[in-house]
Amino acid sequence: MNGWKNYLIQLQDKIAGRQIWTHGIVLFGVIFLILGRLTASTADPDLWGYLSFGRLFWNSHGFPYHDIYAYTPTKDIWVYHEWLTGVIFYPLYVWLGPASLQVMKYILGLGTALLILMTARQRGASLPMAVVGLMLVSPLFGFSYSPVRAQAFTYLFLALTLFILERSKATDNQMHLLWFLPLFPLWANLHGGFIVGLGIIGFYAAGNLAAGRKAGLLILVLGLSAAFTFINPYGVNYWVYLIDAVTMPRPDIGEWQSLLWALKNGEYFINAAYFLFLFAFIIIALFISRRLNITDALLIIATGYLAFRHIRHQSLFFITAGCLLPGYLTAIWKFVENPQEIANRWNKLTRAAIPVIFSLLILIYGFKFLSGHPFTLIASPHSDNSASEYYYPVSAVKYIRLAGIKGNMLTEFDWGEYIIWELNGNCRVAIDGRYETVYPEHVSREYFDFASGGPDLRKYLDKYPHYLILLQHDNYICEIIRKQPDWKQIYIDADSVLFRRDKK
Repeated sequence: MNGWKNYLIQLQDKIAGRQIWTHGIVLFGVIFLILGRLTASTADPDLWGYLSFGRLFWNSHGFPYHDIYAYTPTKDIWVYHEWLTGVIFYPLYVWLGPASLQVMKYILGLGTALLILMTARQRGASLPMAVVGLMLVSPLFGFSYSPVRAQAFTYLFLALTLFILERSKATDNQMHLLWFLPLFPLWANLHGGFIVGLGIIGFYAAGNLAAGRKAGLLILVLGLSAAFTFINPYGVNYWVYLIDAVTMPRPDIGEWQSLLWALKNGEYFINAAYFLFLFAFIIIALFISRRLNITDALLIIATGYLAFRHIRHQSLFFITAGCLLPGYLTAIWKFVENPQEIANRWNKLTRAAIPVIFSLLILIYGFKFLSGHPFTLIASPHSDNSASEYYYPVSAVKYIRLAGIKGNMLTEFDWGEYIIWELNGNCRVAIDGRYETVYPEHVSREYFDFASGGPDLRKYLDKYPHYLILLQHDNYICEIIRKQPDWKQIYIDADSVLFRRDKK
């Protein structure tokens, strides 16, 4: 009898050991999937703007309320909604190097993934379906985490907002909502995306009211959270700027274009196509699962609409879908799994397939992560970084610095913040990626009309005190500039061309 007991104990230990190994493989497979998608080393143009503001903040005697980097007309107050991001990034970059910013990106990305998983579980999703949901939305970590943008804070805090709301609902403890009071002032000073979080709370309040549940504390917390966002260096001017920024058109910025634009023009095509698949998938799952509720419907419709209107907002939909979808999948699976024969076959299949699938994820995305220079930030010329969306006039900037050239510079939109950072004010710019935070709309419009080679090109050159023009080597405007009698080409390489105005 004791022999049988010992055998059963040993068998249990073996099964438990296999489960631990399986869980470990799944865990590392998911981690490497996220890390592999996060791996990108070419610095985003906005990073140089954050660093420039941080340098100005730490080296100034007062808060930088007025722009010093542009020579075209600027707004009376420089409302830089990402100011705290720059204040944090600059000392990290200077003292610990670029690797510190990449590590921060990985922490924020993995933290967001964990919160998506935890929120799905709070909503009653099984662990396997929560993992499936996270894998379905994992492309988010590839197209939304260009290194290193302030949006990463919004993604983390959006997932945290959904988790707090679902935690409060699952535990029937509304005291969890008080975490929003310190969260929103921090969020507002790191990135303007906090407005999405306020909207999410509003949808939960509306859903409660429609379902006949209490919503008083939710509404109170929403009002207090919104009020606490006025704790910022700009006060009410922050909201004045924000309302204008949310409603203004950006016809010349690709990521601000619509889904139809992306499908028509071929830019962001894969992102747009996958969004359509995921949107259709979650709608079908919602109806099949018979778990339709007003709050979920509001979240899906609102974030889906934002994703449809602007490519950059697809990330908001993906995070929301990652939190909601696993609950629907769990409900569907419980219905499908009822026949015991199907359940047994599925269990046999998954026991064999899951270790293989997630081992492959470890190998593929682990290699991608480790081989992708994960702890570097690259600002390289096009010839060294042809696979990236961004490249920079590295050699031209080096020439300008060594030659001691100073003066107002008209340059590519995506190069403006890089010029500000590298030349540290020795060359002020006509426009840069800080866009509506600094420049009035008519100034931006004039620049983009120039960049499109419009008929008022000469008028633009004469209107402002441009002294230097730095353009991409293959920009057709270079040929137009060469024909202007008062402009002289003084430098050219495989990436850029530099012109200087003849003062005679």
